[in-house]
Amino acid sequence: MKIKKLCGAVLGGVVLAGFTAGQEAVVSARKTALSEQEYEIAKTSKSYFVFDFEAKTVALKAKGFALKEWPIVKVRRWGRLTGLTPYPLERKSAIHEPKRKDITPNKTEPDKKVEVKPDPKKTGGDLDILELDKMPADYTLWLPDQIRIIVRPHRKGLGAFIDGIGRIFSKGIARSIKTIFRAIKEKPFTDIEIVFAENKDAKGVYWSFFEGQKCILYWPD
Repeated sequence: MKIKKLCGAVLGGVVLAGFTAGQEAVVSARKTALSEQEYEIAKTSKSYFVFDFEAKTVALKAKGFALKEWPIVKVRRWGRLTGLTPYPLERKSAIHEPKRKDITPNKTEPDKKVEVKPDPKKTGGDLDILELDKMPADYTLWLPDQIRIIVRPHRKGLGAFIDGIGRIFSKGIARSIKTIFRAIKEKPFTDIEIVFAENKDAKGVYWSFFEGQKCILYWPD
């Protein structure tokens, strides 16, 4: 009887060890795929973004090194699951988009009475660049293959209440209709909502992510 119990315990340990090894192999395969994609981008000497939804971070990287990271408070997804293929940013949109001043040399604008010039004290002699606090905190990032990332900061108090009411329609009703319509038309889509803890985090990503720059979307199992 004791021998049977001992054999059963040994067999159970072997099965458990095999299962654990299998799980580690799956994780390693995903991590390896991510590393391979990053390596291909890093060879071009260009910066890129990694949206790591497992670690809940958004990172600006170059040559495999993180230049800046922003923590994610919450992430949601609707529609199909995206792969690890790098996606270039097609465009950014916001209700109140920042506008850069026209600095075209020798360009005259008779309709404008006030001539705006860059302030060397603020720009250090460089071209006029918008300050970070002028960037929008609520915006959408548009990627190929019908993928869009909706970004917003975490809100508290009255702001959270008002935001919640508006999202009842945008998420509960409109997105349900969109899902059904796309399914009928066989046009898959992916909507991702990212919530940052602070306004500055959302603004920092908007500031740093430019059109044509590639990003990787990494999902947990």
